Amino acid sequence: MAPLLMSLVMPARSAWPADGQAAQVIPGQAPKANVFKVAQSNGPYQWTAEDGTDTNVIRRLAHNDGEYRRMLIENNTIFRRQLVYHTNPFAQQVQQAVQSGRAIQRVTLPGLDGQLLTANVTRTESKDGGRQGQLYGQLPGRPDSMVTVAFINDREAFTVISPEDQIYLQAEAHDPGQIVVKSINPSTYGAMLK
Repeated sequence: MAPLLMSLVMPARSAWPADGQAAQVIPGQAPKANVFKVAQSNGPYQWTAEDGTDTNVIRRLAHNDGEYRRMLIENNTIFRRQLVYHTNPFAQQVQQAVQSGRAIQRVTLPGLDGQLLTANVTRTESKDGGRQGQLYGQLPGRPDSMVTVAFINDREAFTVISPEDQIYLQAEAHDPGQIVVKSINPSTYGAMLK
């Protein structure tokens, strides 16, 4: 499975443990309702007000104790983290394009705090009628930029890198209709993955 697609796999739900005890996984438990206040809306996206690097917010975002620990460690390698709600999944857009026989030429992605980034799509890979796949592209006028989007049904993840603009974003799937967008520190983020 491609690395970006791996970030689309939802972590198992778990009950939060008492001090010193391991978490108990609860199979089939529905996604927890992370109802954070919407600070602003732009197009199909709504940005929440909470600081996603705050430990109390991370506790509410995390699906289980392993994800909580990963996010705490990741705090050392990112500048910001923000939960974004979306209403128009990429899979839906690709399915419509497949059915109409047209190619997707542009995608709009959420940055932080209401920012929208438009990318020109240079390549599309999809299967299962457009329900899953990847899009590749660049920001307009930025030949050194890179944009990748991976999606499975209504879960999606993406990366936007544009050194000229100092844009280093990674977004991971959260619950359906939700994306966690992070501004990563390019000098430290890669080291965390080793």
